[in-house]
Amino acid sequence: MAKNHMKRLVMPTTWTTQQKKGIKFVTRGKPGAHKLSEGMPIVLILREMLHIANTAREVKEIMNHQVVLVDGTQRKDHRYQVGLMDTISLPATKQSYRVSINTNGRLSILKIDEKEAKEKVCKIQGKGLYQGKTQLQLSDGRSLLVEKGNYKTGDSVVITVPDQKIQSHISFEKGATVLLTGGKRIGVVGTIEDIKENMVAIKAGKESFETAKKYCFVVGKQKPALTIN
Repeated sequence: MAKNHMKRLVMPTTWTTQQKKGIKFVTRGKPGAHKLSEGMPIVLILREMLHIANTAREVKEIMNHQVVLVDGTQRKDHRYQVGLMDTISLPATKQSYRVSINTNGRLSILKIDEKEAKEKVCKIQGKGLYQGKTQLQLSDGRSLLVEKGNYKTGDSVVITVPDQKIQSHISFEKGATVLLTGGKRIGVVGTIEDIKENMVAIKAGKESFETAKKYCFVVGKQKPALTIN
């Protein structure tokens, strides 16, 4: 029980679930690209957020007999961990969704069109050299090799899925649009006004404030490159 499930009382606060009376355990996400607190098992998304099934058994049946795509790749494991900026597509119903985060600090699901489901924004969390090329470590666990480009940690790239081709590079700089993934302003979308070492000045609407650089996920140059809220 402890391996595949956890008590609802101790599940991550980022998860969105219905608190059903008498339900003691909830499915634990399978280890993967996203940390437990930064993603949700797909069974919870399909059952409790998209409401296409009533039970875990029904979700398993759907995933075994219908195509369920995450970032363009079919998944059949109901415990597969889906995280921030991942896309979910259901070809049978021609519906697609993106995982985002709201101002309550909970992962949310946004309906998107078929074209957007073939792209996603990834944050560059690290970089290095591999066989003479630059290797980018992305926020969803991917590693991409690039020939050239002024890529920096903290920047973002828009890539196609599942073939992982870089469509555009978004620099972490003044004027860029960011989604805040932590702190008191989590879920807020704003514009970078200034960068001071590990702190960033953000303007969101008529309000200006500072937040930690680590909470800033660059999502566009002047506006979000894709639907993120």
